[in-house]
Amino acid sequence: MSTFHLSYTIVSFLLLGIKIGNVEIENVCNLVDNVQETAAIAVSGPNGGPSKLVIYVVLENGSDANNSGVDKDFLKTAMQKSIKTKLNPLFGISDIVLKDSLPRTATNKVMRKVLRDDYVATL
Repeated sequence: MSTFHLSYTIVSFLLLGIKIGNVEIENVCNLVDNVQETAAIAVSGPNGGPSKLVIYVVLENGSDANNSGVDKDFLKTAMQKSIKTKLNPLFGISDIVLKDSLPRTATNKVMRKVLRDDYVATL
């Protein structure tokens, strides 16, 4: 029997007054077909208010995020269903962003701040 130790930083979100870790959301979203990995970030709106859940998605088999032919709405709906049935029916995904890869540090941690800054720049 092998033991695997994962090294990651748990980022907690406060969604609808409920505290949840990013890893919990990502693990549930990773169960959706054609998804290799995800990164969940919380983004505040330009005028404040509650944080919005944004999921960055890397597709399986090196699919090109720009030309994958994947329907983003279908993917968002599938992830939303997975979150509602496995975590909390009140959590809602505001947006998903398809990427070829996620930015990482030298120690292979996802750079969520870079993702958040990139997303806010597009608003």
